Amino acid sequence: MDLVFVLGGDGTMLLASRLYPGRVLLGVNLGTVGFMSGMLPEEIDSGVGKVLDGGLHVQEYRMLEVRVNDEEATHLAVNDAVLIKPTPHQITSVGVCVGGEDLVTVQCDGFIAATPLGSTAYALSAGGPIISGDAQCYVLVPIAPHSLVSRPMVLGETQVTRLELVERSALLSIDGMEPREIPAGGHVEIGLSRESVRIARTEEWTWWRAVRRTFL
Repeated sequence: MDLVFVLGGDGTMLLASRLYPGRVLLGVNLGTVGFMSGMLPEEIDSGVGKVLDGGLHVQEYRMLEVRVNDEEATHLAVNDAVLIKPTPHQITSVGVCVGGEDLVTVQCDGFIAATPLGSTAYALSAGGPIISGDAQCYVLVPIAPHSLVSRPMVLGETQVTRLELVERSALLSIDGMEPREIPAGGHVEIGLSRESVRIARTEEWTWWRAVRRTFL
């Protein structure tokens, strides 16, 4: 299989990335935002013709690699990994360690680690920056920090972040999937993966044109 047509929105694209790893995904936007989509429903006839004629533009976006509590297995995230408190009325305490150095402990609702592609999703709503899709980095965004100085951080491709739950448990959700509980004292390690998701479009496309069309 060379190409997968994905009928839906961005959530369906995330699902397709797990079902068909390594394949080229071409989204037909039946959703609301459609930032990852490559064509509109009314363009599908002409779009298929362009695909068959070789008129397909493919971009590759680096994913996140996520490891929980030193487990051998790792998990890949196209958009983001979200560590969030399990109960609305409490906050959690998260220790942030970057590159083996203890950086800060933050009282907050949680943290979002997002790829450049995911920087346009939940991380953006939480006050994070939009990162160009070709940047080899990821962003770490605190959710509702109880602090006057806490800010999002952009981290390089070789930097691994360790989020430690100092107090209380938290829930970890990867690309919006069913969350798993991380107990107090547990930790999550996050870094930029060497693996990429491959997204296709049928028209000449630029990252910032899509940002302007979707958000401005």
